[in-house]
Amino acid sequence: MSNYFVSKDNKSGEIVYLEYDKNGYKVTPKKNKKDAIMVNKIVFVSPSLTEKLLKKKIEHKITKLLYDLNSINTDDEDSDDSNTTLVRNKLLEAERLRLNIINNYKKYLGNSYCTLTLKKMQIIIDGYRAKLYTIKERNHEKILLNMFNHNVITDDKEKKGKSR
Repeated sequence: MSNYFVSKDNKSGEIVYLEYDKNGYKVTPKKNKKDAIMVNKIVFVSPSLTEKLLKKKIEHKITKLLYDLNSINTDDEDSDDSNTTLVRNKLLEAERLRLNIINNYKKYLGNSYCTLTLKKMQIIIDGYRAKLYTIKERNHEKILLNMFNHNVITDDKEKKGKSR
């Protein structure tokens, strides 16, 4: 399969197709519009453009994860089950983004930006783990209280019998 570089001629306004063999950041478009050219893959060859695109993509995902981390209310005991699944999903999403940064994006981004972003991701992951831990501890406390209350009730029933 051959790769093509699409460019437009400035004088005539025609689209020119040139064959090339360059490495770069590969993107597959997800949306197809009517009456448009079908594109299977886009390769960004410019390192500065690639870096800007990836930084914008990563910062958007980090902002979304931080917003979700702050919006989850762990004090509400009634919605512990739904919060548990939500926190687990967000924790998996944060860990997946961290691994993507390490495995895929590190070669396109600067070393200092990668280390700073990975530190941010670790803080976010630790926040999700802390919320998950508090929810689990509350569930354990509920179980222990239910067991204790059940034992107290059964002990009271035994004492109500005839005394000898």
